[in-house]
Amino acid sequence: MINRIANPVKAFKNQELARKLILINCVLILVPLAAMGVYTFASFQKAMEKNVGTYQLQTLKQVTLNIDTYMNELDRLTLMPYSYKEVMDFISSERESGQPLTLEEIDSLNRFVSSIFINGRLDIMGVSLYGEKGASYVVLPESQYLTTYKLDESADWLKQARSRFGQPTFITTHEILSTSGTAYQVFSIARELRSFDTGRTLGYIVINIDPVSVRKLLQQTDTSEQEVLYIIDGQGMPVIRQDESQPVLELGALSGQGVLHSYGASKDKQLIAYVTSEVTGWTTISGVPVKELMKDSLVVRNSIALALFICIGLAILASVVVAYRITLPLRKLSRLMRKVEQGELLVQFPVQSGDEVGRLGHSFNMMVSKLSELGYLLYETEIREKDAQIAALQFQINPHFLYNTLGSISMLAEVEGNREIVTMSNNLGRLMRYSLSNHRDKVTLRDELMHVNGYMSIQKIRYEERIQYIEHIDNEAYDLLVIPLSIQPLVENAINHGIDKGVGNGSICLRAAIHRNTLTIIVEDDGIGIDQESLEQLRKRLKTSKELGGQSGNGLLNVHRRILLHYGEGYGITLESMPYQGLKVNMTLPVQRFVEPPTI
Repeated sequence: MINRIANPVKAFKNQELARKLILINCVLILVPLAAMGVYTFASFQKAMEKNVGTYQLQTLKQVTLNIDTYMNELDRLTLMPYSYKEVMDFISSERESGQPLTLEEIDSLNRFVSSIFINGRLDIMGVSLYGEKGASYVVLPESQYLTTYKLDESADWLKQARSRFGQPTFITTHEILSTSGTAYQVFSIARELRSFDTGRTLGYIVINIDPVSVRKLLQQTDTSEQEVLYIIDGQGMPVIRQDESQPVLELGALSGQGVLHSYGASKDKQLIAYVTSEVTGWTTISGVPVKELMKDSLVVRNSIALALFICIGLAILASVVVAYRITLPLRKLSRLMRKVEQGELLVQFPVQSGDEVGRLGHSFNMMVSKLSELGYLLYETEIREKDAQIAALQFQINPHFLYNTLGSISMLAEVEGNREIVTMSNNLGRLMRYSLSNHRDKVTLRDELMHVNGYMSIQKIRYEERIQYIEHIDNEAYDLLVIPLSIQPLVENAINHGIDKGVGNGSICLRAAIHRNTLTIIVEDDGIGIDQESLEQLRKRLKTSKELGGQSGNGLLNVHRRILLHYGEGYGITLESMPYQGLKVNMTLPVQRFVEPPTI
């Protein structure tokens, strides 16, 4: 993958400057114009969808208003039992299953039902009256009245009616059977009937309505061939559709009103408008495929594309002419440079302008005239470099003299029997040899810890029993590579700024562990610590300062900067401290293992 990306980049770098300019200009022309075209068409499409959505929403509001008017008429019919005292008495009476009606009851109930069916209302399929104490009077399609029905306490419509406290409950489309067994599709409106005197529930009235009446209201709406129009209930289930053959979109439950986008079963983007009725709680939905709306936009899209192609063609032609005109002096200069490479130094570039190319040509002429002088300067530089190497070799004489002197002191102390001086001089010699003679940029953690232990041997003699030094090192960490002289400054800092300034004894703990691909080295003391303000200042210096410590005496800064220069920003030193609770220095390095050099 990287090679496939790198090859075109490399090929582009090797192209002539004129071709690069042409390619860059093509990109700078194509991208903005294409983006402008896409944005223009998308804005037009979005505005068109918004206008259509607004029109859909207004249409649905009108359809919902017509349906609500029709439902309010049905709602008024459910209030009619309150106008018939005989009907309310019948509903509140206690009845046994199958108990026959009296002639007066039959007459009053028939008059009540006839009043509902008055004016030839063919949309009403049946009327049912249920009493809480067993009374029932049910009129089904093509059937005589029945009095043997009982309330089904688990019926959903009954639970809804009871929770509405006398308000109408609209029941979604369902199936009822006549006494002859014929099935009819109806939706219903139910109401809980209560006593005016006590407010106690007496019973219920349910009116069954033919869905065709509402479907006609939907069919009066002018819709396109692929547009769908239907009504869903509060659970998102379909109630009535404009056309039974139309699909129902999987939108779930919706409430309120608005416009949204959805994808139907065919994965085509749909523009959906919906309005929820305040009367029934049902939601009327209209959906139309976006591609159906965008048929007329093809002309606009094609016009935009044609204009873009013409503009792009003219712009590319102009960029080709301009690119070759601009790079003509550079091609001349390139040919002269090849002659200079072959040793011909008597060439001159004709400077005809004061722009960058003219200044470059002038510089070229100056360069050719000074080549011999530069050759001499190069020779002089080589001489100075050799002088610097000789001086560096001479500087090595002083450390060797110092090592020999420390060895002599150790021998004299051995003769005198002073073991402390022997230990200090030997450790000091190893420390200085490690510090001054080690030219490697990486050493193993084992070597660095030997250097730290030698340093601590000297400090323990100096501080006698005040310092306790502890190491906890993972076995796998000993052979990992670290920067030389990176741990000893941390230990020295713990002594000088933590324990030395405190009272009584102190301890220093050095831990090294591997976590994933990171080596973590922690130097922790129990000295006086650092206050929060000083700690923040020191953290800021570690984060922002570019100095290497030097004469500032800050070994932490020196080590941190060396780690950053070796490994980058992901590694370095972090500090944790509280006043009088010690200082904890965390050093993180990448895991690099020591590899034995091959034997020859």
